[in-house]
Amino acid sequence: MAMEPFPSHKSDPDDSELLGLLCRHVGSIVRDLPAGRMKIIKMKVWLLPLIYTGLYVLALVFAHRPLLYYGFFSLMGFMTVITFSSVIHELCHGNIYKKQSHKRLAYYLFDYLGANSYIWQQRHLLLHHRFPNVNGWDADVEQKGPIAVFPAEPVRRVNRFQHLYIYLLYPLFMLNWLLVRDFRDFFSRSRIIRKVVDIPLVEYFRLFMFKAGYLTMMIILPVLLTGINLLQSLLGLVVLCVSGSLLAMIVLLTPHINSGNVFPSVDEKGIIPLTWLRHQFVSVNDISNTNWFIRNVMGNFNHHLAHHILPRFSSVYAPEITEAVKAFALEHHFPYRSYTLSDSFRKHSQLIRNNAERAARLDDQVN
Repeated sequence: MAMEPFPSHKSDPDDSELLGLLCRHVGSIVRDLPAGRMKIIKMKVWLLPLIYTGLYVLALVFAHRPLLYYGFFSLMGFMTVITFSSVIHELCHGNIYKKQSHKRLAYYLFDYLGANSYIWQQRHLLLHHRFPNVNGWDADVEQKGPIAVFPAEPVRRVNRFQHLYIYLLYPLFMLNWLLVRDFRDFFSRSRIIRKVVDIPLVEYFRLFMFKAGYLTMMIILPVLLTGINLLQSLLGLVVLCVSGSLLAMIVLLTPHINSGNVFPSVDEKGIIPLTWLRHQFVSVNDISNTNWFIRNVMGNFNHHLAHHILPRFSSVYAPEITEAVKAFALEHHFPYRSYTLSDSFRKHSQLIRNNAERAARLDDQVN
């Protein structure tokens, strides 16, 4: 399959100079911060998966008490998302280990948790960070189901009701990711990632091997080791995915997919009419640091603008970097935005409703 060329951003030497200035300034700030902060995140690389595994063992021990069994699986769903936001996302950007051998070993954490580390890295690094909120190029926001997200994407008749049924689909997010989305990215040539990635054969083997291992661990082993029935085992996985999905929606939706952000388009010449730097400012928002959950669970997803502009700096330095970005935006007239968690969800709901209303208008015109 022929690879498509990436879109290009508008070129502006002044913005390039400003980006270099900001990078040098932030670099000087981070050099003066305590290097010992990194010890905490390196500890999390092994501590969080151990907690997840411990919860699994406890679920098996108390398998004949269904409420406890489901409770431990629910906590495993939360730990999946916490491990992703606090550790795996950092690993993907090379912010924890420098040695490639250490990185490769740690990447297997994502496969252990049921997702595919290879295809997610490709989606996230090659497309999302280059083209956030761009229809046809942001694979992290890509939708091919009954939800219209992008303000300019075509809508169908079913989308007129999406502001109602979307809340029934959100709890299924992880089930879709674990059992559907990864396979679609590997096998469907219509997926965005297939425009730019020729997947190595060995990755197909890894996909099936780890997915089979995950399903064996979650469904087959509880039946074989504890004697519970298959229905309880299946429900345990569903509970894990639903609880994880609800937390994942808080972490993943709030920094991008809302009516307060811009969704840039690629013109007929393959150009995005914004510089890369301005693109980040208009398509990404921060989440206000208002409580313990946001500060300690969301990782780089609450200080998200700083992460998009300077992704190679760890979230342990994000509060200071964000202050530098806010000062930079004020001085050079860039549109910095930070919302509370509730405001971000309200704006997300408005975006979904806007597309529902657009679908309704088109449907009325047809009829």
